[in-house]
Amino acid sequence: MSLTPQSSLPIAAKHERRTNASLQGLRGLAAFSVLMFHLHLMSAKVGFTTASTQMWVQNLGAFAVSMFFCISGYLIVNSLTKHGNVRRFALNRVARVYPLFIILHVAMFSLGPWMNYEWMGHLRSNGWSYVGHFFSNLFFLPGMTALPIAQKNAWSLSYEAAFYLLVGTIFVGRQNWSTLMGKVMFALGWLACIEACVIEPTMTFFAVGALVWWLDSVGLIRLPALGPVSAVSLVASLLVFSAGHVWLSILLVLPFFADVVREKGWMAPLLQSKTMGWFGKISYSLYLVHPFVLDPLRRLGMQMTGVWGTATVHTLFVVAGAIIALGIAALSHEFIEVRLTRRLLRRA
Repeated sequence: MSLTPQSSLPIAAKHERRTNASLQGLRGLAAFSVLMFHLHLMSAKVGFTTASTQMWVQNLGAFAVSMFFCISGYLIVNSLTKHGNVRRFALNRVARVYPLFIILHVAMFSLGPWMNYEWMGHLRSNGWSYVGHFFSNLFFLPGMTALPIAQKNAWSLSYEAAFYLLVGTIFVGRQNWSTLMGKVMFALGWLACIEACVIEPTMTFFAVGALVWWLDSVGLIRLPALGPVSAVSLVASLLVFSAGHVWLSILLVLPFFADVVREKGWMAPLLQSKTMGWFGKISYSLYLVHPFVLDPLRRLGMQMTGVWGTATVHTLFVVAGAIIALGIAALSHEFIEVRLTRRLLRRA
């Protein structure tokens, strides 16, 4: 039993012992925000409701995903630094990301071409194109590139995969700094990171998480809670992001994310609630599964508008869509993310 008082430990050390409730809650809030955004967007596209003209509503989904990037930036750098095993890190990431994604990926390429889903219809008559797009999507190339994407939400996984590759390269270079190859990998990794952030500023949200981790590790983040400042910074960051000023949005979200990591601030009670914690637990499944739930419900609703009326169908679509998506996400989390992943890691 450690004699070191828990309160004197750096936050990164505390994470070795327990889950950060605010980080888990932020993950849940982000996933739920994406679900609400898509419920509105899909309703508006078929006329169940009128599309919002508010810019923050139109950009809520993308901003919520940016919060996922902040979380990844913090946790991935912390994990690599703490464990120091790039191979184990890579295996854990593959086992964490791929099982559910591959199931949905195979379903998409099994049904999409024969349902004439957007661009996938032409794949029925072009075998080489089918194979090419199957593997480009399998390896998360669409998103960071202009290649057609099958699972539209998976654009963010392309960014995540790029971040894993870049930070892994930097870490291997640092581990092998005594060699010329290590120095080259370290330098190329950093140059690639800078280039990625310049080309696609959204990638810089990963840097927010990494910066907060560094500030924590050197003891510069142990300051009084910012209280309302962090909550205001989140709202301001969303509004500025919606106006197209991504770099300013990144600066504004920093105080908020620092309080999230410290489990402090005005939003801490919401983020640490059991509801947001549960949303956070199933967030990956909810993020990937909900379009597969909402699309058939929307198609069914389109057939029923003449019977029940648009307003009733819209209400049913939102309520039923949210409930069913959450239920299937919970099942997916338990049986795929937890049980299947556990088996895969035992064999690795």
